[in-house]
Amino acid sequence: MTTAAPGAHVIGVGYGAFADYMVLPAMAAVPVPKGWSDEQALGLVVNLPTAVAAIKLLGQIEKGQTALIHAAAGATGQAAVRIAKHYGATVIATASSEKHEIVRSLGADHVLDSRTADIAAEVLGLTGNAGADLVIESVGGETFEASLASARRVSGRVVVTGLPAGKASLTNWNLVYKHQVHIIGFNMGALIQAAPEIFGAVMGELFALIGAGILPPVQPTVYELADGPKALAALEDRSSIGKLALRL
Repeated sequence: MTTAAPGAHVIGVGYGAFADYMVLPAMAAVPVPKGWSDEQALGLVVNLPTAVAAIKLLGQIEKGQTALIHAAAGATGQAAVRIAKHYGATVIATASSEKHEIVRSLGADHVLDSRTADIAAEVLGLTGNAGADLVIESVGGETFEASLASARRVSGRVVVTGLPAGKASLTNWNLVYKHQVHIIGFNMGALIQAAPEIFGAVMGELFALIGAGILPPVQPTVYELADGPKALAALEDRSSIGKLALRL
């Protein structure tokens, strides 16, 4: 990824996001694609690179494999569905029932109800009892166990990107005798600091997907700053779809 020139239109993430000015490392200043608004560009710094890293660079999805993507109606989940389909995967997605049509419109092959389905049983049923080759685990809590149980034994990968539903525990006994899978923890800040070469590859792949039209600009739901509590409530009760934005 090429460093942005002085005066370029960029977006970034860091401490002091409500300040008038912010100092960022050059690598963290992401050029905004031509024609994208500031609001549409919000996903460039967390959601879209997370999806690229989880599906391809770390998840190593390949054509003909199966990917289970949780929270598929969220900003990262929507991008992950598009990317996995682009690489030729069969996508099993989870979302609450009122969001299923949105997820299907992105190309998901199967959509499971995240609130009522026995996810592991349904994934095994859809894959001939083999399990998913890749699981994007972005929920945590009880869903973490379902994700492990949904992954293909020995070669299955579970990329953990978040835990909004709470922490989950895992023992070495589980890994040896119950869930023989690859577990990959992902944090964008850690990736930038510890493996900048991988982060560069992620951003290069991201802009290639944008250039090819695989990841078009998506308009978030915008709240005025004074309505920030409403945005947080939408996240908490899981009624939000896609990206949320606060307008200063």
